[in-house]
Amino acid sequence: MKRHLAVLLLALASVAAHADETPAQRNILFFGHDDRQFVPPPYPAPFAPVGQLTTKAGNLCTATLIAPDLAITAAHCFLMEPGHRDDGAWFKTGVHKDQYSARYQVLGQVFHPKFQKGTFFKNGDLYILPEASPYDMAWIKLKLVDGTAPAPMKLFSGDRKALEAAIAQAGNQVTQAGYAGDHDDVLTTHRGCALSKLRRDNTILHRCDTLSGDSGSPIWLDTPTGPQLIATQSSAPDWFKRKKIDNIGVTVLQAPPRP
Repeated sequence: MKRHLAVLLLALASVAAHADETPAQRNILFFGHDDRQFVPPPYPAPFAPVGQLTTKAGNLCTATLIAPDLAITAAHCFLMEPGHRDDGAWFKTGVHKDQYSARYQVLGQVFHPKFQKGTFFKNGDLYILPEASPYDMAWIKLKLVDGTAPAPMKLFSGDRKALEAAIAQAGNQVTQAGYAGDHDDVLTTHRGCALSKLRRDNTILHRCDTLSGDSGSPIWLDTPTGPQLIATQSSAPDWFKRKKIDNIGVTVLQAPPRP
């Protein structure tokens, strides 16, 4: 059974829209307009390495291949089951309807222990304390099972000063792509969305249109040397809190040690 994630950032935000939101409420969540586009298959670069992560409990997230045996996503994707960690099961790139370009077995996942210590469940929802939010990022160790592996997406490798310069050079515009909960069998993207702020804790505020299922999805800059992944999607406010905060992404400056 497929399940899309719903997480709450304590007193601030959730990872995505809830299923009972009305179209008008979702429109507010989308900053007044749904600017997502469907990516036509077969997905070209830089969309080819974006894939769908399925956990053993059937939860769905988005992840991105950044090396032949490694992908990056959100840490909360593995903590959606009360009382125990929900390990990854499969990662598939190029998912479109019942097709995929490559299928990987998930061998394990690595995320910062500070993240798990900053989460708790209440009334069936996972809550993330604000101090844990900057650690909502995870590596996924993979083994190719079948299909044709896409070329990995390049990961930004500079320091904060270099990231600030790259963001400014790109005009504070980024692109996001993922398997959103309302279209979880096709890839959607929001091109040229605004990066509002690079915060002191190395998270970003952005205005890309995301829903459940987009958790862990890549946020990248188009640079003179090609696309570079700078962050992964973490959380978004409830529609009635939209005016208080934009969506939250965790930059690769906060990535845990690579496995």
